[in-house]
Amino acid sequence: MRGTSEGHGPWDLVPKSTMTNASVAQRVKGVEGEVITLKYKGGEKKVVVFPQTRIVSFVPGDKRELEAGAKIFIAGARRLADGTLEARSIAVGRDGLAPPM
Repeated sequence: MRGTSEGHGPWDLVPKSTMTNASVAQRVKGVEGEVITLKYKGGEKKVVVFPQTRIVSFVPGDKRELEAGAKIFIAGARRLADGTLEARSIAVGRDGLAPPM
């Protein structure tokens, strides 16, 4: 998903949270943990990645994964005239995990 919504800014998950969508440019083992440099159009951020930090990776899925009880995340859905929602993509957790967004 390189290039998708790249940048750094506020996120509404919890108060004062942020989100960075970027490519990993550099990885350095540091005293406080792993430090990675994330580069995106217009800037870069250095981020300390602790052992409990969730790393999200996307892989192609199949609509069969959208079953009862599946944990999902949908961003930017639009309401159609008949009241249904249309989404360009849906993140589905696997193995009992929920998408962390």
